[in-house]
Amino acid sequence: MSRLDAAAPGTKLSLSGGMASNAELPQQLPLASKATGQYLFKATSAGGQTMFGLLPLHVNGGTMATSILLFAPALVIGGFRDTYPFYQFDPDAGFIRYKMKEQDEWRMSKPTQAESDRARVFFEKGSFAACAGGKEGCVAEASR
Repeated sequence: MSRLDAAAPGTKLSLSGGMASNAELPQQLPLASKATGQYLFKATSAGGQTMFGLLPLHVNGGTMATSILLFAPALVIGGFRDTYPFYQFDPDAGFIRYKMKEQDEWRMSKPTQAESDRARVFFEKGSFAACAGGKEGCVAEASR
């Protein structure tokens, strides 16, 4: 379960494969592990500032080791990259913060231009299918 919060009230979030479009934060969602692909997001502050990017994920070493030892295809089936339990979106500053435990210090990440472009194309065009033809900032359908 991941808690998705905002630095300022009134922030709305759209998340690929995870929630309704433009849901007001805070939200608490069960986000599945990923073997490939990412969760793309679009966060919009109450003032209208929009930030696009990818949710930072962490590698679950225990899941990876168990899968390799017992059944390697499970890595692809179940995934080994998990979401963090806590996220905070700050579109006004252009940062996403995340942490493992509530008492931990926030880690900060600023989406790169490529990550922003990739998420922007997804949300503005409606899907990766709109990226057919290898347009810049797009990825193949299989990467979703």
